[in-house]
Amino acid sequence: MSQQEDDLRALAKIMDLIRGLSILVVVTQIYWYCHNLIGDWVFHAQTMKILNGLNEAGGLYNNLWNAKWWALLLLALSCFGTKGVKNEKIKWKQIWIIIGIGGVLFLFNWWMMSLGWQITYIVTTVAGYVCLLLGGIWMSRMLKNNMMDDRFNDENESFQQETRLLTNDYSINLPTKFYYKKRWNEGWINIVNPFRATIVLGTPGSGKSYAVVNNFIKQMIEKGYSLYVYGAPVKVVS
Repeated sequence: MSQQEDDLRALAKIMDLIRGLSILVVVTQIYWYCHNLIGDWVFHAQTMKILNGLNEAGGLYNNLWNAKWWALLLLALSCFGTKGVKNEKIKWKQIWIIIGIGGVLFLFNWWMMSLGWQITYIVTTVAGYVCLLLGGIWMSRMLKNNMMDDRFNDENESFQQETRLLTNDYSINLPTKFYYKKRWNEGWINIVNPFRATIVLGTPGSGKSYAVVNNFIKQMIEKGYSLYVYGAPVKVVS
């Protein structure tokens, strides 16, 4: 696996961590203001001690807004740092609608607490956050995967392949070319242990003999294999 692939995996893990922190901020904000609904939870004292420390350090729970703004900031970072495959059925209009609904539910429900509607406040906060999460992910995919620049989805269907030449006394190595990251790359198909058996599948006329079988025969002869060749043209083995 290339260093670039490793970097992408590491970035994805970081984005997942940031999204998890965003969710944690929302959960703790709900717990801070609605913990009386839970009752005598066995870890309530320890939890409130931790939350009080966070509140004293950064004023996270001084009001209903602070924690929500931090949660939105972390959510935005996690969404725009994540790469995904665009759904062609999702349009910008749908994205703005779901973000608008999520924003209203998530941010404009403070008055429910003053009326004592704590359960309704929890439901609207969670529903709003989910809508914002979906809208953010869809927006990120729309911005990063413009289908007009990639009409046939070649970029999303391409992937990193083997570029190293791995040889030994018995290996068969077939040169390849593959499209990845908007350019053609040279690679290798390395059969390092051909004794395990090799099967070549393809429709008639697809180039199995020319691209694979002929190269197998030539390289095996060069490496001193003893061969029993059946069905190959005479000019290939002569």
